Amino acid sequence: MGYIEDIQAMDLSDDVKQTLIAAHRAEVDPLRETNQSLTAQSKKERVETEIQKLASMGFEDQPGLLKYVRRVYLSDDEEPGAVLLSDSEMGLSGEMATGATGREEISVAEGIRGFIARLPKNDEGKIMLSDQHVLLEDHGRPADGSDDNKSDEELTAERRERSSRLAGRPVDRAASRSKRYGTATVTAGGE
Repeated sequence: MGYIEDIQAMDLSDDVKQTLIAAHRAEVDPLRETNQSLTAQSKKERVETEIQKLASMGFEDQPGLLKYVRRVYLSDDEEPGAVLLSDSEMGLSGEMATGATGREEISVAEGIRGFIARLPKNDEGKIMLSDQHVLLEDHGRPADGSDDNKSDEELTAERRERSSRLAGRPVDRAASRSKRYGTATVTAGGE
């Protein structure tokens, strides 16, 4: 039981109880407000440090993302916002298994922090997603960008073959256009 409950449980007149409770609140409330203010300021400074670190990872030119993450972090009340299930609850095994053996309650801010912590980073601490794209862009294609060095005629023939196979009949685009729009004639003026 707390102080106020103890006072209310005592065999005192209501006026005396109210006086004691009011005196207690007058003494404790300013301390509580100061504590909350200092906690909020400390949280704001901690979050700003995290946002600066996120910016230095390669998101300095993404102010919308930084603002959103700042808002989520500052709004975090540390209450569970998600429950991460175990592998057995999700029916995961083998290569799909995550290694989770039990449920885990996390706040939304913890979820975002965990995601950011797991992003691939280079030695300088920068996130490498665009670098990975460039490194993996090849996909086995020839270096000059052509499609196995085929001529334009060969590529056109392959496209016609694919179109015919999909349509179930030979496709003549010029004929289908003239049927749809009619044949246009062009005359030179001046006569």
